[in-house]
Amino acid sequence: MRIVVLGAGVIGVTSAWFLARAGHAVTVIDRQPAPALETSFANGGQVGTSHAQPWASPSTLRRLPGWLLRGDGAIRFQPQADPRQWSWGLRFLLECGAARSHRNMQRNLALARHSQALFRELREATGIAYDHVGRGILHIHTDRAAFEHARAGCAALVDAGMDVRMVDAAECRVLEPALAAAGDLVAGGMFAADNWDIPALRLGLTPPAAGPAAVGKTLSLATGGREYIERAIEMS
Repeated sequence: MRIVVLGAGVIGVTSAWFLARAGHAVTVIDRQPAPALETSFANGGQVGTSHAQPWASPSTLRRLPGWLLRGDGAIRFQPQADPRQWSWGLRFLLECGAARSHRNMQRNLALARHSQALFRELREATGIAYDHVGRGILHIHTDRAAFEHARAGCAALVDAGMDVRMVDAAECRVLEPALAAAGDLVAGGMFAADNWDIPALRLGLTPPAAGPAAVGKTLSLATGGREYIERAIEMS
């Protein structure tokens, strides 16, 4: 199959790579003169499989009234005469039940771990260079009640096979020495050993000098202008 991918950012190039490996003829098109010059430019993030708890949860349901009364709450709601808004809100509340929230957490975790495995596979197969910090991720709590409440979420992740554990304030400072300056502000945290930090991610691709150029046997890249995009479409 001949496939055109619009956008040579992280998602576009990664999708094209897997499609090409599956045997498809893929052309990646971008309006910029090189890959990763828009949303993916100088970006960073985390490969954090421990962020599996859904927003729709019993704890969110308990906090919702307080959030709605605050201007800086985590959730803001502006009522409108739109049936779709109210339908979505009711479905959200329905998913806040304990059983549904646990089911959704397991689904999120399965998807996150699958993505993590694919990321590792892509990195090993291509040798792509980026800033990679594999020392795990520490989630810090400054509120004692929130820290104690997080234990239940941590236990659910452990039951699902995640390498996570709760750590006290002293161990937080061992894992992250910069926290020594925080004094008693840190109540504790959750440490996810198999999570990664990515301070900056740039695609290690060399753009073509002009027009479409063969990057691989079944993968081509078109950047820099309308004429190149038209030629790429013709190629596809």
